[in-house]
Amino acid sequence: MEPQYVHLKRHGDKEMRRNLWGAIALTLVIGSVGISACSSLTASNTSSQQAVTPADLPPEARQVVAFRSPTCGCCGNWVEHMRAQGFEVEDNVVDDVEAVKQEYNVPADLASCHTAIVNGYVIEGHIPAADISRLLTEKPDVAGIAVPGMPIGSPGMESGDIQQPYTVYTFAEDGSTDVFQEHS
Repeated sequence: MEPQYVHLKRHGDKEMRRNLWGAIALTLVIGSVGISACSSLTASNTSSQQAVTPADLPPEARQVVAFRSPTCGCCGNWVEHMRAQGFEVEDNVVDDVEAVKQEYNVPADLASCHTAIVNGYVIEGHIPAADISRLLTEKPDVAGIAVPGMPIGSPGMESGDIQQPYTVYTFAEDGSTDVFQEHS
């Protein structure tokens, strides 16, 4: 028994060839409709997930009260990052930043060099303004968000093209934590 394509070629069965080409054409049409539908779906999902900017937030949500040491330049750079992104920052230079962290119950393992309060949330460390905007939009039931330490490449810690991966964590009053955003 010879394969179907050999039979078609040898015997010139026009009807079978026509049916085969019809099936191929139909498959291509259905495939292209499916691809178009997926492309439309992806495009609409992408457009609905656009990042919220501080300008999209109500005025009271754009008020940041920051506490930092007088000797830490990177904290001043973070304050400037926040201002450049549309937040209004009250910059408090204090002698005892640790007392501020204790007052707002910042977990020791999430501590960084500055602490801020935004719309009732504690903001610890070099967190990008976009993540803070997301926090203020989603309004999760957490005490705040934190970037532990001082990762190179985070806002205020820029160093040329160097970008150290880091994680923004949520923390709750009970001390529990969870990943809020990964940056690489």
